[in-house]
Amino acid sequence: MTSPTIDLETNVTRDRPVTQQEGSIQVSQDELDDSVITLSFGGPWGTTYADLTPEEAQSIATALEDTAQIAQQEGATDE
Repeated sequence: MTSPTIDLETNVTRDRPVTQQEGSIQVSQDELDDSVITLSFGGPWGTTYADLTPEEAQSIATALEDTAQIAQQEGATDE
């Protein structure tokens, strides 16, 4: 993998019942195939990888952006 384009340190819920541990989310391009985007979730338990097409990555990015905007709007009305 190439250097991550994003490396987000956050709480990651791994198991149910909920157990939170510090982990990270990384997004990068595959070293061998630049058309593959790798999304990984890692922590003390190890790392899980998802290889995505550009279209799948864009769908996830759009869903995150849309959901963040909704959450931001709802947070603003709660204040």
